[in-house]
Amino acid sequence: MSSQKKVEINAILGEEFDRLLDRLGVRGEFEAGTYHCHICGDQVRANNVLLVLPLSENEVGFVCKKPGCIMSYKSNP
Repeated sequence: MSSQKKVEINAILGEEFDRLLDRLGVRGEFEAGTYHCHICGDQVRANNVLLVLPLSENEVGFVCKKPGCIMSYKSNP
Protein backbone atom coordinates (compact mmCIF):
# COMPACT_ATOMS: atom_id res chain seq x y z
CA MET A 1 0.00 0.00 0.00
CA SER A 2 1.45 3.36 -1.06
CA SER A 3 1.62 6.32 1.30
CA GLN A 4 1.83 8.71 -1.65
CA LYS A 5 -0.13 11.92 -1.22
CA LYS A 6 -2.35 12.78 -4.16
CA VAL A 7 -3.57 16.34 -4.33
CA GLU A 8 -5.55 17.49 -7.35
CA ILE A 9 -5.68 21.22 -7.97
CA ASN A 10 -6.67 23.46 -10.85
CA ALA A 11 -5.47 26.91 -9.85
CA ILE A 12 -4.89 28.49 -6.48
CA LEU A 13 -4.11 31.90 -5.07
CA GLY A 14 -2.96 33.43 -1.80
CA GLU A 15 -3.93 31.48 1.29
CA GLU A 16 -4.89 28.47 -0.82
CA PHE A 17 -1.25 28.19 -1.91
CA ASP A 18 -0.13 28.23 1.71
CA ARG A 19 -2.64 25.47 2.52
CA LEU A 20 -1.35 23.39 -0.40
CA LEU A 21 2.22 23.76 0.87
CA ASP A 22 1.01 22.70 4.33
CA ARG A 23 -0.78 19.64 2.90
CA LEU A 24 2.36 18.67 1.04
CA GLY A 25 4.47 19.20 4.17
CA VAL A 26 6.85 21.67 2.52
CA ARG A 27 5.68 25.10 3.65
CA GLY A 28 8.52 25.78 6.08
CA GLU A 29 11.19 24.78 3.58
CA PHE A 30 9.47 26.72 0.80
CA GLU A 31 9.27 29.88 2.90
CA ALA A 32 12.92 29.42 3.91
CA GLY A 33 13.89 29.55 0.22
CA THR A 34 15.21 26.02 -0.13
CA TYR A 35 13.26 25.21 -3.30
CA HIS A 36 14.45 26.05 -6.78
CA CYS A 37 12.90 25.97 -10.23
CA HIS A 38 13.06 22.47 -11.66
CA ILE A 39 14.06 23.96 -15.03
CA CYS A 40 16.42 26.92 -14.47
CA GLY A 41 17.49 26.42 -10.85
CA ASP A 42 16.46 29.89 -9.65
CA GLN A 43 15.02 30.13 -6.15
CA VAL A 44 11.23 29.96 -6.16
CA ARG A 45 9.07 32.11 -3.93
CA ALA A 46 5.34 32.75 -3.79
CA ASN A 47 5.71 35.67 -6.21
CA ASN A 48 7.47 33.72 -8.98
CA VAL A 49 6.18 30.14 -8.76
CA LEU A 50 3.91 28.91 -11.53
CA LEU A 51 3.68 25.13 -11.09
CA VAL A 52 3.91 22.63 -8.26
CA LEU A 53 4.66 19.15 -9.55
CA PRO A 54 5.30 15.69 -8.15
CA LEU A 55 8.87 14.48 -8.67
CA SER A 56 8.61 11.23 -6.74
CA GLU A 57 6.44 9.63 -4.09
CA ASN A 58 7.68 11.98 -1.35
CA GLU A 59 9.11 14.91 -3.26
CA VAL A 60 7.61 17.93 -5.01
CA GLY A 61 9.18 20.34 -7.45
CA PHE A 62 8.41 23.81 -8.65
CA VAL A 63 8.61 25.64 -11.95
CA CYS A 64 9.01 29.42 -12.02
CA LYS A 65 7.17 31.95 -14.17
CA LYS A 66 10.02 32.62 -16.61
CA PRO A 67 8.77 32.18 -20.18
CA GLY A 68 11.68 29.85 -21.02
CA CYS A 69 10.87 27.59 -18.07
CA ILE A 70 7.19 27.51 -18.98
CA MET A 71 8.00 26.56 -22.58
CA SER A 72 10.53 23.96 -21.48
CA TYR A 73 8.02 22.37 -19.12
CA LYS A 74 5.32 22.35 -21.80
CA SER A 75 7.74 20.62 -24.19
CA ASN A 76 8.95 18.03 -21.66
CA PRO A 77 6.54 17.67 -18.70
